[in-house]
Amino acid sequence: LYASLFQICASNHAIVEARKVESHLVTFSPAPPVFLLNRVIETYGKCGCLVDARELFEEMPQRDGGSWNVMITSYTQGGYPEKALSLFSDMNRSGVYASEVTFASVLGSCGATLALCLSRQVHGLIVKYGFVGNVILESSLVDVYGKCQVIKDGQRMFDEIKNPTAVSWNVIVRRYLEMDDGTKAVFMFFKMFQTAVRPFNFTFSNALIACSSIFALKEGKQIHGVAIKMGFEDDEVVS
Repeated sequence: LYASLFQICASNHAIVEARKVESHLVTFSPAPPVFLLNRVIETYGKCGCLVDARELFEEMPQRDGGSWNVMITSYTQGGYPEKALSLFSDMNRSGVYASEVTFASVLGSCGATLALCLSRQVHGLIVKYGFVGNVILESSLVDVYGKCQVIKDGQRMFDEIKNPTAVSWNVIVRRYLEMDDGTKAVFMFFKMFQTAVRPFNFTFSNALIACSSIFALKEGKQIHGVAIKMGFEDDEVVS
């Protein structure tokens, strides 16, 4: 019941109610289960009360991997990537193993701060912990290498993904576009159609912008035709 109430508070950003539920919890259960305290931290994070979340995190008599994960994720999603990365370092020093969710949040913060060196270290840990094959983490690595302007490493990482998703393809097209390599962005867009992946509207948009940047009218018309065929002609972004 408590877990459900905290979830409702988080989804509605109801911080006042969340504090009331926490107060009720600690009043009737002096030593609440760790997983419930993790839900409280998560709720405070989603409500934007990161000071309260960190305070509870520090006061916890016991923590598990989930405790570290929700705090790191809260910092990442709350726009505090430096604090997320600092806490990740503390987590490693404490001997706590990161989960796939933790690594995804950390890579997001690495991309926000352009922390290339740390990104490579995280990449090594992902391999060490046996998370190779996780398409979310692999796509995140493509993204962070692209943001850090080492697109060759991003392409190598992309080539290692066994079954790239629509997210994976969107990332590689967008990163080439942001590197002012419109030719490669368009090439990767067309390469995507050799697979059964259905692109996002933003992938179409990025490919069309890339065509504009290199004056590729023929390819732009081809993409226009594909967009119509796939039902994107009424999409505002693509239009």
